[in-house]
Amino acid sequence: MSRNWAFVIGINDYVPSNFAPLTCAKRDAEAMRDFFVDEAKFEGVWLFTDDSPEQELPNGDRISTQPTVGNLISLLEDRFNQPFLEKGDNCWFFFAGHGG
Repeated sequence: MSRNWAFVIGINDYVPSNFAPLTCAKRDAEAMRDFFVDEAKFEGVWLFTDDSPEQELPNGDRISTQPTVGNLISLLEDRFNQPFLEKGDNCWFFFAGHGG
């Protein structure tokens, strides 16, 4: 049976403030997280927003979920250092914020 995983990012306030603040990106990311967890029953969902709580990695370490490049790389390195996806699994990525 296939499993679903998701990385969900929502950034309202950018540091440094090179971009105008947004009002809905964090809320949109939280709504997607809730859908993935409550409705779709995903195996694992990692939420990164301006003020989301720390999350525990599978190795037991805790990681800050402020959506910085360093925090995202730390999570991706931890999750993909050893394969965790199996044939048929899906890995979803949701981003709400300023696009380029």
